[in-house]
Amino acid sequence: MSAISRQTTTAAVRAAVPQVAKKLQSEGVQRGVLSQVWARATDLTIDHGEGVFVFDVDGNRYLDASAGIAVCNTGHAHPKVVAAIQKQAAKMLHSQINNYHSKPLYELTERLGAVLPEGVNHIYYDNTGTGGIEAAVKLVRHHTKRPHIIVLHGGMHGRSATGSAMTSNHSIRNPVSYPLPSGFYTAPFPCAYRWGVTPEEATHRALQGLKDVLKGNVRAEQVAAVFFEPILGEGGFMPVTPQYYEAVRSICNDHGIMLVMDEIQSGYGRSGKMWGHQWMMQNSASTPDVLVSSKGIASGMPLSMVAAKEEVMRSFTPGTHGGTFNANPVALAAAIATLEVFEEEGLVANSLTQGETLKRMLAAIFKVHLPKSDVRGMGLMIGLDCADEHGNPLPEAARYIQKHCLQKSNVIMLTPTGFDGNILRVMPPLIIKEDEVFELAHAVENALADFVSGRPLDDVRHI
Repeated sequence: MSAISRQTTTAAVRAAVPQVAKKLQSEGVQRGVLSQVWARATDLTIDHGEGVFVFDVDGNRYLDASAGIAVCNTGHAHPKVVAAIQKQAAKMLHSQINNYHSKPLYELTERLGAVLPEGVNHIYYDNTGTGGIEAAVKLVRHHTKRPHIIVLHGGMHGRSATGSAMTSNHSIRNPVSYPLPSGFYTAPFPCAYRWGVTPEEATHRALQGLKDVLKGNVRAEQVAAVFFEPILGEGGFMPVTPQYYEAVRSICNDHGIMLVMDEIQSGYGRSGKMWGHQWMMQNSASTPDVLVSSKGIASGMPLSMVAAKEEVMRSFTPGTHGGTFNANPVALAAAIATLEVFEEEGLVANSLTQGETLKRMLAAIFKVHLPKSDVRGMGLMIGLDCADEHGNPLPEAARYIQKHCLQKSNVIMLTPTGFDGNILRVMPPLIIKEDEVFELAHAVENALADFVSGRPLDDVRHI
């Protein structure tokens, strides 16, 4: 889109909203009111996106270090993905999977087999990450004929009733949401940094905690699956150790328990490997039984998948599960194009290379200004765990950096996360280039310097 046409579009967007409101008001028509339920990291209204950047309705450009919460891995409005969407939309918008199948359904399924873990290649499609988790819970219960699920502390598995029951976030597990579904038990996550111990000690403690759950809370023969994110998402981009992963895989094998990887945020190249758990696997026999993916799978179109071993997926007999909009052909076409962009542009390798550069730069910046903080992560999944001089969580630093980056440097970052609200997640699109990495790191450096110097945010001017 040319600069002139962009300006025209921006002006039209700015003018259209109040005009519609005035028209409805003059006609005495009741206006719709948007729910306040969505927490917002910014007050921006975006007109369009391009690559790693988005542009608001006033024409201001922002570097999107959130990638739509790890969704836009191919960048905003990648031309190849847009073309695939347009082409399929002109053919068919909706192909209800119970009535008839679409060509993209078969093509995507075949192609996904090449990137999924060996043997985990039987696929069910849903529309959201939460929908995928719901389906996976149902699947493992059907397969094992067991009722209970174990999750890890700090995990985030969605905001549905089942997802909330599996999640540690108190804002999601609000008391007014109770009673939540039963049958879910929580074991410790190996948090070496937060516990102040070595990774080996953290692994030992977490494994002992899991064994205690299996002894004191629920019997192993009643557990259908252990679910966890190989790299915590909202929990603060903290990876499990390889030793922990392998030990849990062994425990599951010993007791006939399914191992389910929630790769909704860590998957699809975000970690510098196609799947986050591949960093932890120490042998090829350690694949999970089930893998759930969404977010980056279709570059922004609503799609998720549950991939499982054949014997597990066969437990989903016809009619067991499904939904009206499952496997939408336009979303499938976007997912096919996404895989092609990954291959043609080497996005997994770029995630690893640029992620290492960005993490190295951010670590050096924090070492100067907040040396007790932890800069961690894999690929372009980087957590900034802000801490004071004693190593205690410093949420005010995280909030300051997020706001400063937006106001002064036009860099969008998510609202701080973690139980103390002191962790920033840095996850730009996987297409990011070196100069854009430098721009992002420079924004964080300026923010940290101003925070340490005590400069009030009121003194920060929007540019």
